[in-house]
Amino acid sequence: MKPKKLILILLLVFWHQKAKSQYSYKEIININKKTKLSEKKIDSILLSITTKDSIYAQIAHNFSVFNFKKTKNYKLSIKYGKKEIHILDSLKIINKRHTKALYNVGKFHLKLEQYQKAIHYFSKAIYSNKHRMRVAQSYCEIGNSYFKKGDYYKSINMFIKGLPLLEKHGLKKSILIQYIKLSNCCYKIDTKESTELGLLYLKKGDSLVKNSPKLKLTYKKRNFLYTGLANLYSNKHKKNYNKGREYYLKVLNNSLIRKDSNHIANAYMNMGELYLDINNDSCVYFLNKSISYDFSKKVYLNETYRNLATYNQRKKIFNLALTQIEKAINYCFKIASNKNLNTLNIEDILNSNHKKSALVSLKTKTEILVQLYNTTQNKEYLQKAINNVQLTNKIVNILISYSTEANTKYLWRKEISEIFNLGIYTAYLLNDSKLMLELMEKNKAFLLTLNINENIKLTNLPDEVSVKNNVLKKDIFRLESETEIHKTSKKKDSLFELKISYQNFKDSIHKIYPQFSNHNNDIKQVYLNKVKSNLHKNDIKLYYTLNTSNVDANKQSMLGLLIAKNKDIRFKIKNIDSVLLAISEYKKLISKPLTQKQELARFKKVSYSLYNQLFPTKEIKDLIKNKNISIVSDVSLENLPFEAFNTSATDLRYLVNDCNISYTYSSSFSEFNKNRDRKTNTDIVVFAPVNFKNTELSPLENTEKEAAVITNLIDGDSFTNSNATKENFVRKTSNAKIIHLATHATSANNPSIQFFTNDLKLHELYTYKNNADLVVLSACETNIGELKQGEGVLNLARGFFHSGANAVVSSTWKINDASSSYIMKEFYSNLKNKQSKAEALNNAKRTYLKNHSLSEQTPYYWASFVLIGDTSPVFTTHYFYYVGIILIIGLLIFFYFKRK
Repeated sequence: MKPKKLILILLLVFWHQKAKSQYSYKEIININKKTKLSEKKIDSILLSITTKDSIYAQIAHNFSVFNFKKTKNYKLSIKYGKKEIHILDSLKIINKRHTKALYNVGKFHLKLEQYQKAIHYFSKAIYSNKHRMRVAQSYCEIGNSYFKKGDYYKSINMFIKGLPLLEKHGLKKSILIQYIKLSNCCYKIDTKESTELGLLYLKKGDSLVKNSPKLKLTYKKRNFLYTGLANLYSNKHKKNYNKGREYYLKVLNNSLIRKDSNHIANAYMNMGELYLDINNDSCVYFLNKSISYDFSKKVYLNETYRNLATYNQRKKIFNLALTQIEKAINYCFKIASNKNLNTLNIEDILNSNHKKSALVSLKTKTEILVQLYNTTQNKEYLQKAINNVQLTNKIVNILISYSTEANTKYLWRKEISEIFNLGIYTAYLLNDSKLMLELMEKNKAFLLTLNINENIKLTNLPDEVSVKNNVLKKDIFRLESETEIHKTSKKKDSLFELKISYQNFKDSIHKIYPQFSNHNNDIKQVYLNKVKSNLHKNDIKLYYTLNTSNVDANKQSMLGLLIAKNKDIRFKIKNIDSVLLAISEYKKLISKPLTQKQELARFKKVSYSLYNQLFPTKEIKDLIKNKNISIVSDVSLENLPFEAFNTSATDLRYLVNDCNISYTYSSSFSEFNKNRDRKTNTDIVVFAPVNFKNTELSPLENTEKEAAVITNLIDGDSFTNSNATKENFVRKTSNAKIIHLATHATSANNPSIQFFTNDLKLHELYTYKNNADLVVLSACETNIGELKQGEGVLNLARGFFHSGANAVVSSTWKINDASSSYIMKEFYSNLKNKQSKAEALNNAKRTYLKNHSLSEQTPYYWASFVLIGDTSPVFTTHYFYYVGIILIIGLLIFFYFKRK
């Protein structure tokens, strides 16, 4: 603050108080001249002012800004800023000063890395809404706060909301700074879409600078702009290394001229990383120069040491690489080298500005430790690698539990998935089946289980809370869908405001009902002993996982774990590149009728090859015969129907003839899901629109007959033609034991399933509730969707699990109407006869094969439907009921004869 301004304010105080203060005017002036306004002296001055009016608020404001600018004491800035706000609130003064005061306190909290408190005050500034520029800046600073917290997608939403306002009401310098901050967030997300978004705003920033000759831009701001452009141009999605190098050199030259050591260090680090990406040994020169200029020993060293470690890892200098990567991790969390990383607490993790870098470094450390084992055969390195994986899991779980946007959670799951795969490989080297299973389980369907658990917790809250939550979620999903189509600013604004309202609502729930919070996750993981104890003697669990890191000599490897009642087998699949190629070809062959001899011969060869590679030993092949196999597959094996594998070298014999096959997301999810409380009052509800109001959709003539056959077998309700509406589906299926849908479906973009008039989209299943033991999706591609690494595929099948289903039958390609109806008839006949779900579906396929010939036996016609989830019978014989009846009859006979 300028001295003249402070003198003026203090003069106002003097005259306003009419000498009531304990300080004379001369004493106050002397305090200012010496600029030694200690907290005690400021408090004394404020205490001496008895009238708490707007002038008092202005004085508190000036002391707040004085501490911010002169002493950098942000705690005192906050203290006096809050006094200003308190007085303005008490006087009910809602004006520009009020908005600005709230914004300032938010900014001071941000300086102290108190991100949630910063968000709170920025949000209040937006609500105050009397200073348009500060409101715009508040949106952007909330975006910056979420960026610091690692909630990257939420951050982008805030920037995109604030920037149009800032472009209209803000200063050009401020606009440019926020463009740069948004681009940093896009760089962290590291997708093709985020890269394009970041470049869009940075190009706008570059144009702003070029078209504003009066804009006096410091070289530091130019450096930030050029660094942002270089980062995005040289990433894996653009790979424009020449453009990246051009901008990095501009930054380096600007910084060398001004002898700015921090900016020089950063420029050298970025140049080093660029050369490392193109495998140029010059990277070492630049990275070492970065260290020599980083005099603060903390600004950029986490990235520099991480890149040096990667370089030495590639050169197989593993001990040096390990030392360097450990330094990188320590710098990420600002901890001393002698501190145990396992002592990291929630605050250490959430307050780190280098979360993404920390996870990359932890992954690199795991790789190095495994490579050290490969070199030395010292198993201590493997145990350290496992410890590192467990630490990373702890960090990611914390980041997920404090993230508010679903896409950010998926981002963190992707990061941990790669590290889990490394851990699984490490457990394999340790010959530890228990550890392999533990890590395989952690790498599956975690967010699905978390979301379902949240829904269950909601049902235990008061009805009005649960209803409001559901309404808000429905509105958000609806607007997200509409925004995807129309992309109008009005729709985007409505969606943004709704998401803010929903987050405030959830925050209030967490405060009132702490048990609702996912910060206290009570989901249990099942371990090897539990999995074995749950298996019957004819049951087998079969896990696969693909590791794409460079710790294996073959660059990537696939591992398997077979679990039977009394044994477990770990195995490694060789020639993984040929396996992946075979999988791709296999999927193409099975998704169409094989009418040509050449195609059929090729199918026999490819499917037999996959059978031998994915069941690599005679012991495994013998063990699976005549068994019930539940497959927990890796993302590389998604939508791969094992039952159509050819098991004969000379003829064509399908694996489905030898065993019952089903699929599951994970054993932990299955255990959690089957224990959900499901109450039903109807055995089955069938929906078959047959014809559609949308004339572009072809009629499904066989589905009306399919619906009639099913309801003749199992007593229930059937909705066909114009009665098969979305509204009836939502109203009539919530308490059905079986839900059957025979209709059209689509897997593109937002997957949906078609009813007579309109469709039900995947996101709508997240707010719909069912109690079904089984959902059957007799429609095309209902098991297809967007792949999320570490979670699985976001498809209609997963959506029905989210809404309550215990098991789902879904399809992996475009099905044939006639053959599907045939299989469904057999399937339900088997269910009625009290067969398990797995037996019922596999027997239906076997019956189809037995009664068809030639090209109609090819997998396209019968193998598309897969069972996911619980395999137990839908209908069981109630032995206790019959035993009870027999006992009652027996007693009646006994008493009858006794009377005789």
